Amino acid sequence: MPNKTLLSRSIRAALGLTAVLAANAGAQTQETLDSLEEIFVTGTNIKGLDLEGAVQAVQINRDDIVASGANSLSDLFDEISITGGGTGTFTTEGSGPLSGQSPVGASGISLRGLGTSSTLTLVNGRRVSVSSFAKGSESFVDTNSIPLAAIERVEILPSGASALYGADAVAGVVNLILREDFDGFEVDVNYGDSWADSDDGRFNINAVWGHSTDNTNTLVVVDYYKRNATYERDREETAVTKRLSPDGIYPSFNDGYWMGPHPVFGGLGDAIESACATPASGEYGSYCGVNQNDFYSAEGELEALGATAQFSVDLSNGVTWFNELMVQDNHSNGVSSPKPFNLPVSAFHPGWGQDADLTAGILASADDGGFGSSPSDTVTDLILSAGDDVMTAYGAFPDPRAIEVDTQSYRFVSGLRGEIKDWSWETALSYGNSQSTQNATEGFYVRELVTNALLGNLCTDGSLVDQYDVNIINREYTYTGNGSCEDGGKSTLWYNPFGGQADQQVDADFFRTRATRKGESELTTFDAKISGTLFSLPAGAVSAAFGAEYREESAQDTPSANALATDTNDDPVLGFSATEVQYDRELFAAFAEFYVPITENFEVQLAARFDDYSDFGSSTNPKVGLRYQPIDELTFRANWSTSFRAPSLAQAGQGTTLIAYTAYCDENPEFSNTDYGDGDFCGGQTKTGTLNAEVVANAELQPETAETWSAGVLLRPNDNIEINIDYWSIDYQDLVKLDEDDYILQTLNGTSAGQVVVSDDFSALATGTPGLLIDPSGELLDAHFQLINAGYQKTDGVDLAYTQYFDTDAGSFTLTWDASYLSNFEEQISDSSVIENWAGEFRFPRLKSTAALAWRNDGWRARLSANYVHGYRDELADVRSEVLDNYGLTKDDEVNIPSVMLWNGNLGYVFSNDSYLQLSVKNLLDKRAPDVFGSSSNVDYSNHSIMGRFATLRYNYVF
Repeated sequence: MPNKTLLSRSIRAALGLTAVLAANAGAQTQETLDSLEEIFVTGTNIKGLDLEGAVQAVQINRDDIVASGANSLSDLFDEISITGGGTGTFTTEGSGPLSGQSPVGASGISLRGLGTSSTLTLVNGRRVSVSSFAKGSESFVDTNSIPLAAIERVEILPSGASALYGADAVAGVVNLILREDFDGFEVDVNYGDSWADSDDGRFNINAVWGHSTDNTNTLVVVDYYKRNATYERDREETAVTKRLSPDGIYPSFNDGYWMGPHPVFGGLGDAIESACATPASGEYGSYCGVNQNDFYSAEGELEALGATAQFSVDLSNGVTWFNELMVQDNHSNGVSSPKPFNLPVSAFHPGWGQDADLTAGILASADDGGFGSSPSDTVTDLILSAGDDVMTAYGAFPDPRAIEVDTQSYRFVSGLRGEIKDWSWETALSYGNSQSTQNATEGFYVRELVTNALLGNLCTDGSLVDQYDVNIINREYTYTGNGSCEDGGKSTLWYNPFGGQADQQVDADFFRTRATRKGESELTTFDAKISGTLFSLPAGAVSAAFGAEYREESAQDTPSANALATDTNDDPVLGFSATEVQYDRELFAAFAEFYVPITENFEVQLAARFDDYSDFGSSTNPKVGLRYQPIDELTFRANWSTSFRAPSLAQAGQGTTLIAYTAYCDENPEFSNTDYGDGDFCGGQTKTGTLNAEVVANAELQPETAETWSAGVLLRPNDNIEINIDYWSIDYQDLVKLDEDDYILQTLNGTSAGQVVVSDDFSALATGTPGLLIDPSGELLDAHFQLINAGYQKTDGVDLAYTQYFDTDAGSFTLTWDASYLSNFEEQISDSSVIENWAGEFRFPRLKSTAALAWRNDGWRARLSANYVHGYRDELADVRSEVLDNYGLTKDDEVNIPSVMLWNGNLGYVFSNDSYLQLSVKNLLDKRAPDVFGSSSNVDYSNHSIMGRFATLRYNYVF
């Protein structure tokens, strides 16, 4: 557990505790700061050490949390600049059933935009088990499993933490300190909703009970939280995506040969065209597009019930036995867009004659395509006379993909702490477990069933006939005419793709599946440490801390058997991105830390940590910290350290993950220079069709390494002003990452472990085998990607924190300003790829900041804050050319996303018994999130929100 030290106002400034969310219910003025009791401070393991500016850190205390109006940890981190940018920190916005989306109902924290796997999240200074479902292949601690009501404060160490808390703390540490010292009983009730017409309500009620005796301390927190879903269709900026899917509920049809490259719009007739809400056209001709944003839940429904308890008892000889228990039960729902498909339709499907306009359009298209001298009288005759047995339907199922996730997690810690002369010691055993079950509730179709129901092979009793010989893996469907369902006295069950797919012969649930996915993660640790004084030097005492840790961790992610790819069926459940993980490891670690006063005003902090993994070897990572204080008003500090991050459980234990992939050839001209086959992947087009691809295991993954350093200055020109300025730099090497385009180029060049198979037989590239399948004409048929140790990321920037206290006749004020400037974010995926600098590019604004003014007078409290996100360039590279054409743009154009300033405010009153009433309003001016092309949602959720103005009324009663 972090060290316990007296937090005077000077140390608050020295640590950079900028009151990012300035206190509302009891703002920290000079008098309250001077009266603070001892608290635990993240930044050292040496008990009693007065850091006095040796490290950069940020603290959010309980009053700050209340003042923010936040109902969850993810809400709280919205106002912290160092957790913004990139794609690291995420909430349930953008969550969904796809492997590239964040897990429904989960949230994670990232520092410096480097990802949640690079940020070590602790509870009371100790690790917690990771989420049972990863975000793609990235393991993370789900902060939605930790109720905000149980948090006393949050302490963030944004660099130089690997030697102290774990070699994998590349970007830093977020330490969540639980509430502990409380006598009495309080109930807190709050409700919030947006100003929009939709019901975005959030309700939270929690109760806290605490009791202390001469030798015991007990505290229990029970928390219930309910959040309604927020849908993109309910916000003007996201109601209609800029990127309509070319595959619609009214499918297009194409023979694939004689009709040329353009599928035929199924709504050629006025009646069907008027029923199509989003008619559009593009490189595939006219189509009835799908507006995916009609379905997406930007934030899914979440219901959470949790309890946190702490109990400690003072035993004999100054020994304390302490215990922590956390139990959480979360239920969440998420909705994504309907699954696109391209599936065969029998030449004998009865639907061909049902729509005269559609039939006429296909016949006319055949004539325009140059097939024959005169078209046949029917589509069936036309297909058969062309020597084909099927027509391909390009469309999307009528219902969205929806899933529900149930997660139960618990954590138990039991330990002892005490004193031996001048030395403090502590040891504890902890166990954490997280279990999740995901169920498909809507929109997931069994590919083999739908295929056979489009070909006339499926009977109403579920049996199959062989009207068509079906080769699922190779997408080959050959008419045999060997017999029909009717020949056996049964009826044929046809799936009807025509007319918007609304008129099915049976309930579509026959074709759907409630495919499941079960996950579990476990963490068991035993740790011990001791700290005290070694000896004295003329400048002061040399202090030290020593410790050791043993850890066992495991993760399992097991999709249901019918959703796993096989050599004969690579996409068994259409649209179900199954992720398979099975892994466990052990680790032993030991650390030592020394605090050495060289002179009266110059100190050195030395630390080193040794980690030995059962699977990835061992590493020793040092840290050097310097602090120089020539005068009371001025302190200089510098830190240097290294990091070693073994691949996460989800990365090291990955099985086969199903994903969708599209190769954008205009962005990768090398794709057209392949020596395999007679052509290129895209056949002269700007992109390939979307492939059902895989990400497969890589047993050759190696650890990531990093070198971090920072230098800063602390200014205290007078008793009421604190200024912190810090420069930081992180050099991150051998990243475990997947860049699909780069992997294809490396595989073609022979620099990856993947093989290149030239064949038109899909089974030639076995499931779980890395590589590319290219047919003899040069077309990319299938891709099996691998996570690899990619190139590097180098990022640096400047953090600034300003705090000022002043008292007037009108009350006490606290002014804070917290800003983070991203100077560089350089990335190279591999030696053969270009070097990119993402600073100022999409999702990486150079500047994020929060300024706040808090006021208190007698019982009244108020706070006004401004959150600023600087403008940055939009991302056009993966936007379809026909979409950009609609806006008069090309991929070479530069589009800038404007800067955004959001104002937040609250007003409250604290009663004489410490109960309080508070009204908080986020986004006071109801400012919209800026439109972007870089996301199909039209909004960059990493930096902006579509919630709009949101008001929360909170009442806290203390008994």
